[in-house]
Amino acid sequence: MDSKTIQTPVEHLYRELEQLKASSANKKTEIRLLRTQIDETLKQRDELNAEVKRISTEAKKLKEKRDSLNGKVKDLKTKRDELRNEASKKRETLSKLLEQARQISEQLHGSMSEVLTQIKRFEWYIQTNPLSTQAERSLVAKIGALETNLAKHKGLRNVREKLLRLKVEVGALRIQAQSTHEELTKIADESEHVHTAMYELVKVLAEKKKEADQRHAKYVEQSKERHEAIATLRSNLQRIDEIRTQIGEVKVSSKVEKAEKLKSKYKEAANEKVRSGGKLSFEEFQALMGDSLSDSEEE
Repeated sequence: MDSKTIQTPVEHLYRELEQLKASSANKKTEIRLLRTQIDETLKQRDELNAEVKRISTEAKKLKEKRDSLNGKVKDLKTKRDELRNEASKKRETLSKLLEQARQISEQLHGSMSEVLTQIKRFEWYIQTNPLSTQAERSLVAKIGALETNLAKHKGLRNVREKLLRLKVEVGALRIQAQSTHEELTKIADESEHVHTAMYELVKVLAEKKKEADQRHAKYVEQSKERHEAIATLRSNLQRIDEIRTQIGEVKVSSKVEKAEKLKSKYKEAANEKVRSGGKLSFEEFQALMGDSLSDSEEE
C-alpha cells in the first residue's frame, strides 16, 4: 500500500498559496534590502564623482600652470640663445680686431708719444733753421713717414678702443645669458615639480574614476536585481489572486456537490416512506417537492 498522502486539488492549491506567500515575503525583504543597498551605492558613486570633479579641476589648474611655466622657459631659452649668438658674433669680431691690432703693432716703430715728439722736433727745426731745399725735403719726407707711422698708432688706438668696448659688451652679454639660463633653469625645475604633482593627481583621478565606474556598474546590477525581484513579486501576487479565486470556486463546487448528495439521500428516504406509508421529515418533504417543482417547470 502506498504510504504517500494523496492531496486533494484544494490542498494542493493551499500548499502552493503558502509557498507563494513565503516567497513574496522573502521578495519584499529582498526588495527593501536592495533599495537600501542601491541608496548606499548611489551615495558612494556620487561622492566619488564629486571627488573626481574636484581632482579633475585641480589637475587642470596644475596643467595650466605647467604650460604657462613651459611657455616662460621657451621664451627664456630663445632669449638666452639670442644673447649667446650675439656674444658669439661679437667674439668673432673681437678675434678679427685682435688680429688686426697684431698686424698693425708689427708695423709700428716706437710709441705714439715718441713719434709725436719727433714730428714736433723736425717741424720746429725746419721753422727755426735756414735749410737748403734738399735738406728741407729730406726733413719733410721724414715727417711724412712719421705721420704715416702716427696714423697707424691712431688706428691701433681706435682698434684697441673697439676691442675694449667689445670685451665689455661680450662680458655683459655673457652675464645676461648666464642670468637668463639660471632663471629658466629655476622655472624649468618648478615646471617639473608641477608636472610631477599633476601626474600624481592624474593617477589618483584614474583610480577614482575606476571606483566611480565600478559603483555605477554595481548600481545598475542592483537595480536590475530589484526590478527582477519586483517582477517576481508581482507575478506571485497575481498567482495568489488566481489561487484564491480557484479555491473559492472549488469550495462553492464542493458545497453544491454535498448539497446534491444530501438531497438525493433525503429523496430516497422520502420515496421509501411514501411507499411504506411512513411520516416524512421536513428535509425529505423539501427534497420531494423540489423534484415536483422541477418536473412542473420542465412541462
